[in-house]
Amino acid sequence: MSRNAIIAIIVAVLVLGAAGGAFAYVAVSSNEPTAQEPEQSPEPSPTQVQPEPAEETLDEGQDEDPLAADREAMEELGMKVAEIMTTWDPNKDYNRTAAEMRAADLMTEELADSITAPERPATGAAWLDAAAAGATSQPTATPNRATSNEVVSIEVTWIWVTEDGDVITNPTERRLYFFNFETTDDGELLVSDFNYDTV
Repeated sequence: MSRNAIIAIIVAVLVLGAAGGAFAYVAVSSNEPTAQEPEQSPEPSPTQVQPEPAEETLDEGQDEDPLAADREAMEELGMKVAEIMTTWDPNKDYNRTAAEMRAADLMTEELADSITAPERPATGAAWLDAAAAGATSQPTATPNRATSNEVVSIEVTWIWVTEDGDVITNPTERRLYFFNFETTDDGELLVSDFNYDTV
């Protein structure tokens, strides 16, 4: 074989070898996994702020304390009854119990039936002086103090006034009433019991 032929063979082998290596590199490279971009974690959603519960407000006209409303009604009724029961006309009333009977429509039936007038007439200097002057009593009733949710205390003072408007006595006498109450099925508030101290 000539020298030129040998050189041609060597060149061919080198060329083919280089081509094969390049092919093999491309093939291997194509089989390698491609680099993947790192997964991005989802952005955290903004924290939702829960609204503060709205403060409860009272409707207009709504009482803050139901017991307070009940007590106000009891005091009003107690003052009314106490004033009726201390309004006397000595020239017409046989005794002081007559005034208690005039308040019977503001009492329970049981209490009203329990009131009985004594057989003797009323006495006392103030009563007799008022009768002589033709005067009647004019009471003033005020709530005295809180006792309980069921009992109301009312203080009453009175003066004796003639038909001409002359005051013949100062309010030196006082009564301290204690009233109990009941509410009927119809919702009517009534006095169910009472007693008093003269002070």
